[in-house]
Amino acid sequence: MVSIFTGLALIALFFTSTTSAFSGNFELTNLFIASPIQADPFSTVSTHVEFDFCDQDTPEVGPTRCEVEWAVGLSPPKSGAHTCDNSSFIVTITKWSGVGNLTLDLAHEYIDNRYSPFTITQQLETDKVDSVGQAPYNVLTKHSNFTLSYPITPFYECDMDNARCQSCEGEAIIANITTAIA
Repeated sequence: MVSIFTGLALIALFFTSTTSAFSGNFELTNLFIASPIQADPFSTVSTHVEFDFCDQDTPEVGPTRCEVEWAVGLSPPKSGAHTCDNSSFIVTITKWSGVGNLTLDLAHEYIDNRYSPFTITQQLETDKVDSVGQAPYNVLTKHSNFTLSYPITPFYECDMDNARCQSCEGEAIIANITTAIA
């Protein structure tokens, strides 16, 4: 009977650690989107999406600049490779209906080296923040399937006549995590 309770307690401890490791969402700041062809059918200027991408769970990493650009007459790129300055962040545009309505797949993969309840040596550290475990189980990937929709998305302003949208200065647009994998 004691071993059943011990087993259940360890399982609960693992899931508590996993949950707290994924507690933060993504923040988008300094967002700017322009699609000149949407405003002027004779434009030859490419469509451009750029912003600073930050994961609330890794403030020590800080924001990274992300950009996606594609030529007139083409669809957004299908691959998210090389879209951000920090390669652990990836952005893919999964739905494009113009600057006022688009869906982004935002992803961040990182190694969680914080305190783990399963590691005796780390239990001696004074800064104990839950982790999901030891390598190779501490590689975390978080995704947000996030839609920017004007005028619904808070802090997202658009000039539809010129096909330009941006985040409000000094404000962060929050993208809730939809999937987390350890």
